[in-house]
Amino acid sequence: MNVICILMDSLNRHFLPTYGNTWVQAPNLERLARRAVIFDRAFIGSMPCMPARRDLWTGNQEFLWRPWGSLEPWDRPLPRTLKEAGVFTGLVTDHYHFWESGGENYHTTFNTIEFIRGHENDPWAGGPLPPMDAGKGVTLANYWRNQTRFTREEDWMSPRTFRAATDWLADNARAHERFFLMIDEFDPHEPFDGPEALWRQYDPDWRGPTQFHWPKYGRNDYTEAEARHLRARYAAKVTLADRSLGRLLDRMDADNLWENTAVILMTDHGHFLGDHGWWGKPGCPQYRTIANVPLMISVPGCRATPRTAALATHVDIHATILDCFGVRPADPIDGVSLLPVLKGERETVRADALFGLWGHWVHWTDGRRVYMRAPVRPDNQPLCFYTNRWSTAPWWRLPPPGDRTTFGRFMPRVAMPLCRHPVREEESQRLGNIVMDEARKGSLLFDWAEDPEEQNNLSGTPQETECLAALARLMETQTAPPEQFERLGIARRTP
Repeated sequence: MNVICILMDSLNRHFLPTYGNTWVQAPNLERLARRAVIFDRAFIGSMPCMPARRDLWTGNQEFLWRPWGSLEPWDRPLPRTLKEAGVFTGLVTDHYHFWESGGENYHTTFNTIEFIRGHENDPWAGGPLPPMDAGKGVTLANYWRNQTRFTREEDWMSPRTFRAATDWLADNARAHERFFLMIDEFDPHEPFDGPEALWRQYDPDWRGPTQFHWPKYGRNDYTEAEARHLRARYAAKVTLADRSLGRLLDRMDADNLWENTAVILMTDHGHFLGDHGWWGKPGCPQYRTIANVPLMISVPGCRATPRTAALATHVDIHATILDCFGVRPADPIDGVSLLPVLKGERETVRADALFGLWGHWVHWTDGRRVYMRAPVRPDNQPLCFYTNRWSTAPWWRLPPPGDRTTFGRFMPRVAMPLCRHPVREEESQRLGNIVMDEARKGSLLFDWAEDPEEQNNLSGTPQETECLAALARLMETQTAPPEQFERLGIARRTP
């Protein structure tokens, strides 16, 4: 069997017809869904971009241990494991974070790499700075220069990325006995920019700045018309990516690859578009808009049901890809293969899951309830991160190692020493952008079956005791650092 994994960044399930949307045009995602099992209870793991990819690449959740960072020396990345099993691997991506500080080593073990330039803050195009009028939105010089090279629909990011992926299939699908293709498409991630003719279909009466397509993270004072326009621009970007995906599906049809190729359509997280008053991916509680993500998996001969309520999270995708190739993980992982669900052998493979951002709320869900455990101290202490590569997202300005840093064997699963760095209050807010005013309001608990809009906080009821015990159990299973228990006010069962 072969596997194609398509990760579309910041893809909101409530903008997809497959998940009930009635106004966004995405016929090719629906086309894929008709061949796939649709997961209604798929959830994020570690947030945001690179932490989510480390979950996928390694099968182990990272958000309890460190923030955004590169692959570690002890990691066994998915492409390397597959190559050792004789699988030919390829990465096609426009996700420029792979080539930034904090994104090192994710791409280096693939057999082939295709990098499409120009998204977001990618330092690609030079020349003079063009005129900018973003209204109340974000402006970044790199993107405004890059944008000058997008004159036709096929110049935009998702058309170029999916075209390169389609060409990769043409060159490699029949040339190798088994292949794995990772398509990491940064769309519909902000900026929500695209051909004007396309976004005008969703907001034909917009008279404001045509470059207002990049909402600021946090809470904003957007008018109703501005908020509607940003959602329209997001919808247009979903449609553009969907058109581009269609060309890849056409290639699969033409070459009859569905007979021997599994296709996984996933995302790293959703994106707030005014939900609960938030925009972007700020350091607030990760409500369902962000956390409950689309997931479709098509495996030859496996479609026991068109939809499933089985719980799934990012590390399970790693385990599922290995299972498709008949490869066992060399080391213990947090992920569980979803193939038994796809084959109809089991209704679910896990009872619950954790998710979140390092240094923020720790979230637990059983697919019906979500418990968001807040730090109990107003300074969000104690907090440490653990690494052997002193690198993280460049805008977080990682504090250098010093007298606070110790070196030792701190991770029970890792057979090598690593750095343990205590983080001060001001550093934790800068590294993780946690909104402490929200955290000081306390923990949150919602029952999605009764309260899908997450309006009725059940924290303080007997249900919280049950959910807290389940959260603590999973943290212990994943050998979370001791200070995480202290930070959250949780008693450890094992010292």
